[in-house]
Amino acid sequence: MMPGASLCLESGAYGPSEGVRAAPPAGIVYQVEKWRNLRREMLPLLVLHWKEIALNHADVPLDIDHEKYDALDKSGALHIVTVRQDGELIGYHVAIISGHLHYKSTLHGITDVFWVSPAHRKGFTGIRLFKQVEKEMAALGVRKLFTGTKVHLDMSKLFERLGYKRVEYLYAKLLPQGD
Repeated sequence: MMPGASLCLESGAYGPSEGVRAAPPAGIVYQVEKWRNLRREMLPLLVLHWKEIALNHADVPLDIDHEKYDALDKSGALHIVTVRQDGELIGYHVAIISGHLHYKSTLHGITDVFWVSPAHRKGFTGIRLFKQVEKEMAALGVRKLFTGTKVHLDMSKLFERLGYKRVEYLYAKLLPQGD
């Protein structure tokens, strides 16, 4: 999956993120978890996520590179914040933490994917997820966090409420294959 592979977290208007001070509802926990411990539980959700947001399913099938995820996890570069309700995985944010080719001394967080189950997209679940991600990454020394949104499931309002600034546009093109 690529940076910017995102999913509609919540519907409707977004209140100011600063107003999200109350504790999450009972049974909701946001925490950092390791890929090696989540892999089996998370894979079915990644498939649901892909079916909901990805374009060009026939031309670009879901084909998770388990070896790369494992290597990133082992090296400490893969950062996952989960959302659980009464122990059940209901959301996640996956990012790669690394220096940047142009800014070696500045640690960056590049969002790979994020998702919240459709039943939990009302309220502040998504906002709280991103607030927790920011808190955890800041504690690790990440200075700049990048995330994206799909054009067909535009989450710009959410990110703007959280203080993110639009910094670029990303384009994609399927290239012909074969002879």
